[in-house]
Amino acid sequence: MDCQLHVMGAPKLSAVNYLPTAFKVDFTDVLNAQLKRKRARNSLWNNAIISAVYKLGLGFFERLRYAKYLALLTQIKPEVMVIWNGNKLPNTTVAMAAKALGIKQFYYENGLLPGTTSLDPQGINYHASLSRDPEFYLNFNRNNALNFDAPDLIPRENHKKRCEFEAENIPKRYIFVPFQVPHDTQIASFSPWIDSMEMLYDEVVTAVRALNDPELKVVFKEHPSWHKHYRDLYNKDPIALFANGNKTCELIERAEAVITINSTVGLEALQLNKRVITVGQACYNIEGLVKHASTSKELAMQVDDVVKGWQFNPLLRDKFFCYLKHIYSVPGVWKHAEEEHIKAIELRFKGADKFSLHHLNEQVAQNA
Repeated sequence: MDCQLHVMGAPKLSAVNYLPTAFKVDFTDVLNAQLKRKRARNSLWNNAIISAVYKLGLGFFERLRYAKYLALLTQIKPEVMVIWNGNKLPNTTVAMAAKALGIKQFYYENGLLPGTTSLDPQGINYHASLSRDPEFYLNFNRNNALNFDAPDLIPRENHKKRCEFEAENIPKRYIFVPFQVPHDTQIASFSPWIDSMEMLYDEVVTAVRALNDPELKVVFKEHPSWHKHYRDLYNKDPIALFANGNKTCELIERAEAVITINSTVGLEALQLNKRVITVGQACYNIEGLVKHASTSKELAMQVDDVVKGWQFNPLLRDKFFCYLKHIYSVPGVWKHAEEEHIKAIELRFKGADKFSLHHLNEQVAQNA
């Protein structure tokens, strides 16, 4: 394979020819997502003047970058461009330029299962080329030749600035709600109505309170990779508890259900036979697999259904994870670069692995 590694650096003189095109491109969604990430880090970005100046400057520089990559990609004419994530700047702009030129792309990211990698021609997270049709998975692996055994969950290491917490005594009945990193693209790009962890807290507590069930509590846990603490929420409501010192897997195992925006904790909960409600755009928002709420009213209804006994389809769950393991995921992780991992990546680039064949067959079926 003829590969080139491009490291972003100096401007490209020939980009001048592409400036008229670049300044016609709409960067509104990109700028809004970037500003949302900034605001999650620091309230300074809520200032209207600061945010307006920032968006104006950023829009100008990203258009220059867009022109540069139109020039570069036109010059080298790659068959495929591989990019990390694709939802963060400056990579988003590079991906936009490649798409405008009709260049096939692969998006590289940490995998949906422990010890795996995502390498997807469509995108990552909610943009991943995973079918949302439950029948797709129910019709997969009809002869049960492939199996899935839930792997051990790998705990995340705490951010070096996080405080140490003692394990809490957990209520007998509770719904578990893991917080996510507020500036992550999962929130900035794929959380249309929940825009902060404070809002997530309020919406879940309100929905659970509406049940009028005094025994049912809500257990929250801050994300270990986020260095800040939500101390203002710790004692805000008596039905809620923060268990920052408890192991996530144990909090999942003892919960009646899990509510998440779109975290991989939702996938982990399904592996542990727990019911899941998502309030964001998740790649596993599949009817019969999880419940989904896109408004406060829907969240209250979904919580009520779950508490009253709604269950996911276990066959759908098993086949979904079987597809993830044997077809979608690339084995191994980029940090280790083992031979199996490298070979699997090469086969996907060449369209010669099982995922590529499944993906091609699905596209043919849709166009038929």
